[in-house]
Amino acid sequence: MANSIQSFIDNFNGGNRSHRYDVELDWPTSVDVSGTQTSSQLDKFHVRSVALPASQINPIRIPYRGRILKYPGDRIFYPWTFRVLDENSAPNKSIWNNFNKWSNLINNYETNIPSNDWNEFTASEWKIYQKDANNQTIKTATLHDCWPTVVGPISLDANAIDTLVEFTVTVEYQWATIDGQV
Repeated sequence: MANSIQSFIDNFNGGNRSHRYDVELDWPTSVDVSGTQTSSQLDKFHVRSVALPASQINPIRIPYRGRILKYPGDRIFYPWTFRVLDENSAPNKSIWNNFNKWSNLINNYETNIPSNDWNEFTASEWKIYQKDANNQTIKTATLHDCWPTVVGPISLDANAIDTLVEFTVTVEYQWATIDGQV
């Protein structure tokens, strides 16, 4: 029987697990993260949850004899949001602080003056690796020219026990490649 449970079991290889991934980033050189972590910790900090980035090809709508014909238009890339476990490896230093330093370079908190130097406020590449059960990379998404638009709050709660500090970050990027394809 082609549609039996046993047939499914015999042909299913276990699937991929959503908790097997790594995220690597390049901080912009203008963000001084010295003294916070080692370079390997900076490149791979602890992202609690993430999704591979989404994109969409918008249709160009052309009216024709009472119908709307749809023709493929331009691709847009949606903002990318992820959750980070904050770490303090030195007094008053954290991943959250580093993202806020970066945000301040983009548009200064006090003066409201933005940076005009593209290379000062963008990171060249961020990579999201989807892994299999043997920790082998099965998919790589690369985000190009990234910068944070939202550095989420850190919630503090006297009733919270057995929890770690985490926050969200939303990143914009110019384009993404999946497994090396544009």
